[in-house]
Amino acid sequence: MFGDLMGNLEQQQEEMQKKLAEIPVEIKMDGITITGNATKQITNILLDAELVKGNDKEMLEDLLLAAFNRFMESAVKLEADAAQKLMSELMPPGFEDMFK
Repeated sequence: MFGDLMGNLEQQQEEMQKKLAEIPVEIKMDGITITGNATKQITNILLDAELVKGNDKEMLEDLLLAAFNRFMESAVKLEADAAQKLMSELMPPGFEDMFK
């Protein structure tokens, strides 16, 4: 019983990673747009031209740091939600709330 569950779990986890890679995550914040997916992979960064024109390097660094952190928070939440859903689907009836 548990052998089948664990083998299926590995396969389900691989499927979940594929699905997460298809879930878009986009953060727009103060002239910065970060695009990626729920596997926490960043695929594009756009900076507003006005943001780059200002020669305030420290401000730009602070904005980028905040935008990256917001992107990661969103991606981690999507990943956690998907993992919880997977565990609920794999557990026998009555045990689905065990990992909440």
